[in-house]
Amino acid sequence: MQSKRNQLSEFSFLKLEKFIEAFPWIGGDLQTIRDTFCLNFKSSKNIEKIFIPVSNIDSDNYKKDYLLGFLEIPKNNIYKGLVIVTHGLGGSTKRFGLRRIANKLLNDGFIVFKINLRGAGSGRYLTNSNYSARCSNDIFSIVDFLRNKFEKRKNDFILNDKYFPIFGIGLSLGGTIFLNACLDYKSENKKTLFDGLACISSPLDLVSCSECIGKPRNYIYQKWLISRLKRQVLSSELNNKDIASKELIKRKLRKVRTIREFDDKLTAPNWGYKSVDDYYLKASPLKKLKTYYEKLPQSLLIHSKDDPWVPYQSTYELKNLLVKKKKNISILITDKGGHNGFHSSKGCWSDEVVSQWIKSCNNLLSDI
Repeated sequence: MQSKRNQLSEFSFLKLEKFIEAFPWIGGDLQTIRDTFCLNFKSSKNIEKIFIPVSNIDSDNYKKDYLLGFLEIPKNNIYKGLVIVTHGLGGSTKRFGLRRIANKLLNDGFIVFKINLRGAGSGRYLTNSNYSARCSNDIFSIVDFLRNKFEKRKNDFILNDKYFPIFGIGLSLGGTIFLNACLDYKSENKKTLFDGLACISSPLDLVSCSECIGKPRNYIYQKWLISRLKRQVLSSELNNKDIASKELIKRKLRKVRTIREFDDKLTAPNWGYKSVDDYYLKASPLKKLKTYYEKLPQSLLIHSKDDPWVPYQSTYELKNLLVKKKKNISILITDKGGHNGFHSSKGCWSDEVVSQWIKSCNNLLSDI
């Protein structure tokens, strides 16, 4: 089986075209903001709204907290598997980049599940809290819920193989969340959480990301992200709270000017961390990846050197380590591409890479 996995790594990526920026999206900043100017795809008619129950952050019991996701089924009658796609910081299932990759995989014959993380997007009203970079239990709930759902409905689907694989795609912080979930996942038979995982522009070290986004050149980026995060909190954490609690949260938000301050005042205490430094340390997957990389499924990480939000050095450090360990995790680091950009003359290059990789990974699973 190991030799077949090596074949996947060697076969898929040696044949890829090198990424070349498309005019006028030249440079990391323009690559990063390009999707902001794009109109969203029309919603598919074959879509199912799914509510997934999750535990309250401070309790093991369900207290009417839910995640909202959207399940889309391909038009053809033979399905290759399920792909769970999630967004980054301040995002949702409405983000153009998420919808674009989801649409591509749908056309490839995969069932696609687009998930709003806790308190994000149109699922804000379903919980009193918001996600963190290490909300692993939420991801476990998503995967378990979908596994059970498709186990019950397996006779309704025609599969191209007896085994029904589940893949994960995480954009930006969504990839960090999926990586942490894989590392935190416990299985008696050493089965991995996903059958394959792709992460695009995902932070591995939250400290360096916080320092990077805090630079003067990123002032506008940070102001934009903070405004989105504040709106998210005001639409979710104020649900079902008394007037005094609502006013306390509003006062906290008025003082917040940076992402670090947001994590210090809200994310870290809400998720039980001692401080923002404690949160950044324990929610950064890099250190664990160096030791527990075998807990990852077949994985693909894509990052650009000119990413203005997330420094690539941590991804490069991990790549060098895994080369020495001969672990089959594919890491592609490009010179250009920005943050979750990779816009070429033929479309989004990273979407095409992920599409090819997942299809190859799926074929590999069918042969084992």
